[in-house]
Amino acid sequence: MELTTPVPERKLGPYPLNEDGIASLLSRYAFGDSCLRRVILDQEYGARAARGRLVRLVIDARVVGDEQRWEPVCLDLVDVRRFRIDESIGFSWVLYDPPQFTHFNGLLQVDLCAERFDGPPPASSEEVFDGSELVFAAAGGTWSALQPWGQ
Repeated sequence: MELTTPVPERKLGPYPLNEDGIASLLSRYAFGDSCLRRVILDQEYGARAARGRLVRLVIDARVVGDEQRWEPVCLDLVDVRRFRIDESIGFSWVLYDPPQFTHFNGLLQVDLCAERFDGPPPASSEEVFDGSELVFAAAGGTWSALQPWGQ
């Protein structure tokens, strides 16, 4: 039984979420008014649990230079150690700013509510998590451009 529309296949990528990969992601997409379309959490238990929790975030974002074209992009996070998904009424799943990527304690912090940081970047992982409705701490990850959504 299939309960949801499958995530589209990759068109480009995967590219690592390292310094160059993040710069490439942020130069390809305009995230203002983009929409978080899907959050997929995957965690195995038992003998295979060593690979850790995986998270896939699928975001519909505008392609820079082609402002009328929306394209699905996914962030695949591996070995996710901590996350917060707050489905409160105040959070609409619309991203007003690009995701904020920081590193603390050897983990990549991905904050999808970065508009709250109008000043200097956060100074610790606790500051990243405090007040964010959608944030993840992972050992690493990749990003990919996806084919358009099926009709």
